[in-house]
Amino acid sequence: MIDKILIQQLEEIARQAGLAILSVYDQEDLGIQTKQDSTPVTEADLKANAIIEEGLKSLSVQYPILSEESPHTPYTERKHWHRYWLVDPLDGTQEFIKRNGQFSVNIALIEEGYPLFGMVHIPTTNTSYWGGKGMSAFRQKDDQPPLTIHPRPLDSSGEVIILGSRSYATDRAQRYLEQLKNIYPTLTSRKVGSSLKSCHIAEGQADIYPRLGPTSEWDTAAVQAVVEGAGGLFLNPEGQRFAYNWKESLLNSDFLVLGDSDIDWSSFWNKDMLSI
Repeated sequence: MIDKILIQQLEEIARQAGLAILSVYDQEDLGIQTKQDSTPVTEADLKANAIIEEGLKSLSVQYPILSEESPHTPYTERKHWHRYWLVDPLDGTQEFIKRNGQFSVNIALIEEGYPLFGMVHIPTTNTSYWGGKGMSAFRQKDDQPPLTIHPRPLDSSGEVIILGSRSYATDRAQRYLEQLKNIYPTLTSRKVGSSLKSCHIAEGQADIYPRLGPTSEWDTAAVQAVVEGAGGLFLNPEGQRFAYNWKESLLNSDFLVLGDSDIDWSSFWNKDMLSI
């Protein structure tokens, strides 16, 4: 079902959405509004959303669409969905507003509660990441040939790199980081925006990304598919594969993104560590 033609179509949709975002990026007025949940939305979010929805509706395969910037289908209806598109037209709106370039277009296909495929596009570098569990993961910049990406082994005797949010750091996340340093004394912390954090894990630029703070399902689904395609893990607080559309709320729990799936992550991702 996920063939080369569909991947090319999804990448083109994401790229067109990215161009729409960039058309707003350098404007003095970004058209910033505040939504009911107190989060910002810009003209770029809405332009990208319109392009993605139109593009997905034009495909030969037709599934329901759940997007951050469109009316959300009630759970009484969407709980019956077998497959659907889960979209964040501009992941990292805060980074977009700050104009630091670290934002993305996220399109995921969910099947039976898990990401089947994900496309993540970084407009400022014209770089796309895509993949899915069991089908590998890839990175493509401009029109260069796609490259297969893999996480790196976690070397506890060398530099261990942990990633954190640029705009949504919390005291709890900082306390967790301090505890993690007891396990990995060589731990180095870096702050990265939006889905780039998980993309860096998937391509071997970093090792661990624990998210102890609020996110929504559209923030994570596409990049989870990329991480899992590359061979990494995307875990909920119980250490299980992260799932979607299993409850009325679209808010995520805490989660862990890990590149090296062979290490014993239970030593630092457990109830005691998360109860800080």
